[in-house]
Amino acid sequence: MSLFARAKRNIPPVKQVKLKLVHIDFWSAVKTGLLVTTATGIATIVAFFLIWLLVSQTGLFGSLSTLVNSVIGGGAGASQQGVDVAQTLSLPRVMSFAFTVSLFNLVLGTALVGISALIFNVIGRLTGGISIGFTNN
Repeated sequence: MSLFARAKRNIPPVKQVKLKLVHIDFWSAVKTGLLVTTATGIATIVAFFLIWLLVSQTGLFGSLSTLVNSVIGGGAGASQQGVDVAQTLSLPRVMSFAFTVSLFNLVLGTALVGISALIFNVIGRLTGGISIGFTNN
């Protein structure tokens, strides 16, 4: 008997499983959406802090202030005051903006997940759901 024939004999038959997704529980979807948007909100706040820290430590705020002042012509004389990007984009302002964006994302994302679950349930009831097939490779 050849090696190929022995290998072919040892292969189990392919099993196929078909599942049909018809209903998504509304509250489970909302709870899962709340957890996911909370995690993305925390990641957003951390990312804003790390980016601000990177820009602050590299001295990019000073370069941006010089660039903005040269473009708008501010800060040349004693009577004119230039734009200070470091003061405008201070850490408390950046973090409050990050918190606001995260809170908005949390509320809107959770609501959209719930609405999406309701829409899927209506469409699943009308069409019979989504059929998914799995095979054993």
